Amino acid sequence: MFNVKQVKRLGVMSAALALSAAAITTSTNTMASGSFSSGAGVGFQNNYNLGKSVFYKKLVCDDCEVKDSHLKKDEAKNLVLKLSDDETFVSEITGKDRQAVIYYITRRFKAG
Repeated sequence: MFNVKQVKRLGVMSAALALSAAAITTSTNTMASGSFSSGAGVGFQNNYNLGKSVFYKKLVCDDCEVKDSHLKKDEAKNLVLKLSDDETFVSEITGKDRQAVIYYITRRFKAG
């Protein structure tokens, strides 16, 4: 069997393994990309993710203002101008959501 020294060493190695597994799990969860969540990203990254989410939910569809999500640079610039200047244009997008959509379009389609 194991002697006391070997058991202590196994205990330390088990603890180290558990801590490293926890660190990997935590870092993987915080670095995940994709849909908007309150914990994903900081500062401007949150604006980008929120804007992306609202853009695809409220601006891109067959009956929406934007029919296709593959905008050209000029189309994106016009869309940003409309969203910035005309509060009645897509009136269901307001406040923080509207600013986030403008930020997303500007960054994603290089319309700045």
